[in-house]
Amino acid sequence: MGSGWELDLMKWANGWWTASFLDRTIPYITYFGSHLAVVVFILVCGILMRQKKALRYLFLLYGIESGVLYGLKLLIQRQRPLHFLDFTSKLSRSPGEILDPSFPSGHAVYVFMMATLLASWFPRYRILFYLAAVFIGWTRVYLGLHFPSDVITGSLLGYGMTRLFLHWARTRLQFFPSEKH
Repeated sequence: MGSGWELDLMKWANGWWTASFLDRTIPYITYFGSHLAVVVFILVCGILMRQKKALRYLFLLYGIESGVLYGLKLLIQRQRPLHFLDFTSKLSRSPGEILDPSFPSGHAVYVFMMATLLASWFPRYRILFYLAAVFIGWTRVYLGLHFPSDVITGSLLGYGMTRLFLHWARTRLQFFPSEKH
C-alpha cells in the first residue's frame, strides 16, 4: 500500500484539481506512455533512421526496461490507489486500462525512456520532452492509477536505464549519435 502521506496528498488534491475537461481528456492523454505508444515510437524512429540496427537496439531497450519494470511490479505487488480512494469515475473513462501492480509506473518508465531518447537526439528541445513526460506521469496520479512515488520511481528508472543504454550503445557499439548541447 502507499504511504499515508501519499493517500492524504491524493485525497486533498482530488478536491481541487478535478475538472470535467480534464476528466474527459486525461484518460486518453495518459496513453502516450502505453505499450502501444512505445511500439509506434520505436517503429517511427526505425523508419526515420532507416537502419534495422536502430530498430533492434530500440526494441532491446524496450525489452530491458519492461523486464526490470515487471520484475519490480511482481516482486513488490503494490496495490493501486484506486483501491483506497474514490477515483472510479475518472477510471471508468479510461479505455482498456490494465490493472497490474502499481509500483513502479510503467507509463512513467516508458514516457521517460522516449523523452530521454528524444532529448539525446534533439537536445535543443529536451526541456519540452521532459515537461511532456512529467505531464503524462502526472496523469497517472490524476486518474488514481498510481501513487506519486510510483511515478517518481518509474520516471527515474526510465531516465536512468535509457541514459545507461545510450552510453553503452555509443561507447561499445559506436551507435546512436552523440549528444551536442
